[in-house]
Amino acid sequence: MLHRSALLLSLLLVLSASAQTWELVTPVKTRSELPSVRMVDPTTGFMIDRVLGFVMKTTDAGASWERKPYNLIDKPRVLWMWDDQRGIIGANSGRFYRTTDGWASASSVYQPTYGNLGTLHFVNDTLGWAGSESGKIVRTTDGGATWTLQTSGTTNAIVALHFVNDTLGFAAATGAILLRTTDAGANWVPLTTPITYNMRGIHFFDALNGIAVGLGGEIIRTSDGGDSWTMQSSPTTNSLLSLFVRGSTLIATGNNGTVIRSTNGGNSWSAQTLDQFQDLYSAWIDPSGIGLLGGEARVYRTLDFGATWTPVQIGTYHTMFNKVSFGTEANGASAGWQTMGGLENGVVRTTDGGRSWTNASTGAGQWLGVHLRPNGIGWLGGGVGANRHTTDFFATSTNHPGPNVAIRCTWAFNATTAVVGGGYVNGGCYRTTNAGASWQHTLDGGNIYDLWFVNDTLGFAGGEGGAMARTTDGGATWEWLDPPTNADINSIFFLNDTLGFYAGNGGGRTTDGGDTWTPLLSLPQYTMSIFFTDPDTGYAVSVSGYALRTTNGGDDWTYVVPEPFDVLIGDATMVDGALIAVGRYGDVYRAALQCPAEPDVPIVFQSGEILWTAWRPQIQWYLDGAPLPDATWPWITATASGSYTVVVTDALGCTSAPSTPVQIISTAVEERVADAFTVFPNPTSAMVTLSFANDGPHTVLLCDAQGRVLRSERVNGSRGQWD
Repeated sequence: MLHRSALLLSLLLVLSASAQTWELVTPVKTRSELPSVRMVDPTTGFMIDRVLGFVMKTTDAGASWERKPYNLIDKPRVLWMWDDQRGIIGANSGRFYRTTDGWASASSVYQPTYGNLGTLHFVNDTLGWAGSESGKIVRTTDGGATWTLQTSGTTNAIVALHFVNDTLGFAAATGAILLRTTDAGANWVPLTTPITYNMRGIHFFDALNGIAVGLGGEIIRTSDGGDSWTMQSSPTTNSLLSLFVRGSTLIATGNNGTVIRSTNGGNSWSAQTLDQFQDLYSAWIDPSGIGLLGGEARVYRTLDFGATWTPVQIGTYHTMFNKVSFGTEANGASAGWQTMGGLENGVVRTTDGGRSWTNASTGAGQWLGVHLRPNGIGWLGGGVGANRHTTDFFATSTNHPGPNVAIRCTWAFNATTAVVGGGYVNGGCYRTTNAGASWQHTLDGGNIYDLWFVNDTLGFAGGEGGAMARTTDGGATWEWLDPPTNADINSIFFLNDTLGFYAGNGGGRTTDGGDTWTPLLSLPQYTMSIFFTDPDTGYAVSVSGYALRTTNGGDDWTYVVPEPFDVLIGDATMVDGALIAVGRYGDVYRAALQCPAEPDVPIVFQSGEILWTAWRPQIQWYLDGAPLPDATWPWITATASGSYTVVVTDALGCTSAPSTPVQIISTAVEERVADAFTVFPNPTSAMVTLSFANDGPHTVLLCDAQGRVLRSERVNGSRGQWD
């Protein structure tokens, strides 16, 4: 028989009703370091990016992440979440960040004498400790609003903290130091240990039994409260940087992609390598068995308490994206370049309509322009004439010598013929007819920012200071047109040989092939991209990420997508009813304005008898194709044999296809719902006990009046107790 889960839930679930919003589809970068991840239920989690200074949130077990609108100037180092609204971060320079709204906003507490804060531990909502790199241990009794300095007895960096209760605690410091307090930190006493290296993770199961892991793969244990320690056999010599404990399951992560796991409380361990070239920093597993692991430019997910891990986020280039192009509804690429602030040169590509992106191998050019055709042929251009061409949507590409010009835009006709434009030195347009072996300077002068060809002969070039030129022979020759503006032209788009548009500091429209232009007064300054789906309907995206739409050919514009937080957009386009925008930090954003031609397929996570899917405004679960009554939550308990699927509807009203079926086989008679569990005392103002009709396992979810999960725990016996 499949055991039921006890769901202590309210009947009211409030979900966002916003339809058009930007989704950041490249949240993790090659420079990202993710030192701390916390889950508050099986699909909702938070993590921090130590290098880039961001907090991110997932509601689909790591498949996608929202970058929260709060940039942490003092780099975050450790995260603690009590629930999906309340959390605290320890950061550099003695800074604590606190939130009560899931990091939509934050306040800070600044104690510069504390130094860089690297570890946190709380025993409840108010009482906790923090440790710093300068050997300081500090204590709070009000959830981090105020802190009191304690005497640690060392100036070495405090790298791990764990408290058994409100008085008994342990700390690990560099220099192979372990400390213990029995009076809530008023006094810390050094412990004698056999360790050679620093311990980086420590946990006590009770007042006597504890375990620690550290550099060199060392593992030590104690059974007398830390008075004596024994060295334990370790499956790795790679340094272990963190320790997570859930019941008898232990996960330690470390250098060179190392993950070690114990399922018997640390008595024995197994090891696996996820990526030998990337360090792994932090893991967290929900009582359901679903967990996340963060490291260098990596996020992994487990569905089986860490027995296996699957990558769900692989970092894309941290770059300044300048142009984006799609050859088909599915296949696209974006080109980016290196500036100040640790940015990289890089090209990313997508094969699923911009929903996910991967790095393309294109060498070290400062890439600025890219163009793709429906047959997979494309051209890439960059600084000092760097250029490459592809025949497979940049899965592979070929390098060529180029003209001595910063190539800011490209246009590919076939595998041998292309036009590129740019400046400042030797500016204008260049053309090759021999696959890039040589180039002809066909438009002399100007700093060209964008190219658009109506067909293989008629095309336009625009750029700095309103420069505009036209070709009727595929770029072999050009004629300069009267500048339609004295401001820069960032984007050109033509629907046919007469109707076209440009955008920059405002924009304009032509109905005679570029001979004359009418200003579009409603377009904002610094519009980076303009494009139309028909003569009436068009879109424009500004440098700040505002997206506008017109339904009367550009005379009037209305906002359809608000700007995201902290962006600098370089280019945008539309694919399968969704806007795609690219910009700094290597950010690629997607905003669905229409339902896709092929409905999305939701993901179902399974943990025993519990099935989960991501939060959506409307959810309906099915058994053997028939809707289950009242099964409209993100999770259900599979109590009957059969094929389970889910269909979700997003905020735009787009209904998904059914998920991949999950087969459930029940081998016994289902027990009555009324007998699943009892709660006592009821009412209560202190401890509450759940008594189950069987020995479990049971997953218990405690939610508030808005349906937000406050706590998620696994009960293996027939009774559980909570405060």
